Amino acid sequence: MPNGTLEVIVVEGRDLKDKDLMGQNDAFVEIYIDKKYKQRTTTISNTNNPIWNERFSFNLQKNDETIHFDVYDADLIGRDSIGNCKIKLKHVFDDGKYDEWIKLPSMFGLSSKGQIHIIMNFIPS
Repeated sequence: MPNGTLEVIVVEGRDLKDKDLMGQNDAFVEIYIDKKYKQRTTTISNTNNPIWNERFSFNLQKNDETIHFDVYDADLIGRDSIGNCKIKLKHVFDDGKYDEWIKLPSMFGLSSKGQIHIIMNFIPS
């Protein structure tokens, strides 16, 4: 895989599955290629359709192949997982850009826990 900078924009979420008994999610997204270096969006309170429009930057190494997105509901104590997904960076390298709604699959992929809109741009070094 090529070296360079990956720009990631977490645009918004849609139809995120409720994790709270009362009210809606207080959603945020953790993004990482390597688990040791996670970045995260701000928490958007009380909505299952959050709009983040937040930009992140990752310096890609030769062996980086996949980017991960973990969506959580923030609670007073801890957090609940809403869902997660991953994208092969090959999709970004091929076109130089990526702009998609990604489903957060539930177990066995039979239904969805919502979707997140991700835009990525690759800048070779």
